[in-house]
Amino acid sequence: MRRDYRHDLEKAARQMILVHRVDTLIRLILRTIMRNIKVKHAGIFLYDKEREEYVIKVSCGRKGMKIPAGFAKIKKDSPLVRYFTDKEFLSFDKDFLLYNRLNYYLKYSHLKGKTNLVKFLSELKEVLSLLQAKACVPGFFRSDLIGILFLGAKLDRTGFRPEELGFLSVLASDVVMAIQNAWIFEDLNKQLQNNRRLFLSTVTALATAIEAKDKYTSGHTERVVRYSLAVADNLKKHHFSDDFKEDLRIAALLHDIGKIGIPEAVLNKETPLTEEEWELIFKHPLVGVDILSSIKELKEVIIGVKYHHERYNGKGYPFKLKGKRIPLIAAIIAVADSFDAMTTERPYKKALSKKEALEEIKRNRGKQFHPLVVDAFISAFNKHQI
Repeated sequence: MRRDYRHDLEKAARQMILVHRVDTLIRLILRTIMRNIKVKHAGIFLYDKEREEYVIKVSCGRKGMKIPAGFAKIKKDSPLVRYFTDKEFLSFDKDFLLYNRLNYYLKYSHLKGKTNLVKFLSELKEVLSLLQAKACVPGFFRSDLIGILFLGAKLDRTGFRPEELGFLSVLASDVVMAIQNAWIFEDLNKQLQNNRRLFLSTVTALATAIEAKDKYTSGHTERVVRYSLAVADNLKKHHFSDDFKEDLRIAALLHDIGKIGIPEAVLNKETPLTEEEWELIFKHPLVGVDILSSIKELKEVIIGVKYHHERYNGKGYPFKLKGKRIPLIAAIIAVADSFDAMTTERPYKKALSKKEALEEIKRNRGKQFHPLVVDAFISAFNKHQI
């Protein structure tokens, strides 16, 4: 019976983003794979920046196939790494590598006379044989190869089906994002105690990682931060402390962090979302809270992330808060976020001009947006701060 892996992918993605330790995260990933595809063993080579090599951090397997952590390492010039990264091999399938396909390549008549290529593929086959790997899937963050997932033979001795390879390719993308997330959180917890400026730069890196999932939101976070701080500076009768502005800056940077838990296929969909897909979108503020809740210093930041989609008339989400029950930090981000969304081009809608978007903000004063925040936004706009 053929299996639909979509539910498994969404569940795995939601679980992965809540794990902030890399080793624990990899164990979760490997268990997900072995449960769904039922292979004899699986492991991940993860790039070590300090050593400039790929190391097996965790592996799992049946019948004694588990490889001890740190036991296997490969350099950047290893045939396995070069297969996925060198332009020389662009003609080969880079989404995954199959051991059986290597045999096919080596027997293919067009390779006759191509001594160097035959030598390379033979060495690559030897690497896979040592790992007893029947399939390898790369994990890229932008153009950087972060890790390589390898899998042993399936328990039922059949080959990998297209839907299984598709499952692995999509999972690899979410795995890389989750690993980047875990690395950054490990840095955050170290830096909070030592250096606030370094902490802020790391938060910015995390915000950049969020945008990498959604190809339509380049620069969105930076603009929301700028607009939010401009609004705060123009709110009459409010003199905000430096701590509030710092919390506002970080909350604006991280307001969409929950989108890490949404599959890229949903974020980048060019057609209208289904009801089920909208449910995933509606949950992202709460997913963001779950991600940040382990860092106690971010208490006020979390409030901004949690409530930035609430509406003044009570028709927002996820709690349908109304009026002054919506925290000011969230109400500020809500206006800044909406303005940037209206002025950003999307496949399903044209961008409004800044003046058109401003009129829309004015029309929704006291409806979608807090009246005082709208007044401050207009003031900032007129001063050319937005």
